[in-house]
Amino acid sequence: MTDSLILLSITYAFVLFVMLLILTRSRYPLGLRFAVIALAAGVYVTHFFALDALRGWPTTTALPRQFVLKAWAITEPDPSAETAGRIDLWIQTGDSDMPRAYSVTYSQALHQQLESAGERMKQGYRQQGETRGSGSIEFSDTQRRLPLKSGSG
Repeated sequence: MTDSLILLSITYAFVLFVMLLILTRSRYPLGLRFAVIALAAGVYVTHFFALDALRGWPTTTALPRQFVLKAWAITEPDPSAETAGRIDLWIQTGDSDMPRAYSVTYSQALHQQLESAGERMKQGYRQQGETRGSGSIEFSDTQRRLPLKSGSG
């Protein structure tokens, strides 16, 4: 997918380049030409950063109120490298079949909760997450979704 995003960016930049080339050679007023060039540059920068969402990078937006925890990755803070640490969560909401990646600031409390949730997941329990007003997250066991029994009636 990365190759297609690079190709998409190159073709987009080429179209902008041709448009700017034509515009610089035109007889429109100089102020209008500068305004269009600035607008085109802004559109390209917006396009470039919007591609991150297509690449599947974790979002830093607020977590949904309720979700099912699928997986996580913890990067602990490292004072020697001056990194704050983060926790990446792969979660699924009720209205989506596909999990979404979220990145939150590292906290020892969340780290411990995820370790506990991981133990419960190993025992076969799905973990329901719920965000609280204070920004904290709580995990609990959810009902297992069992397939319908055939021949019961």
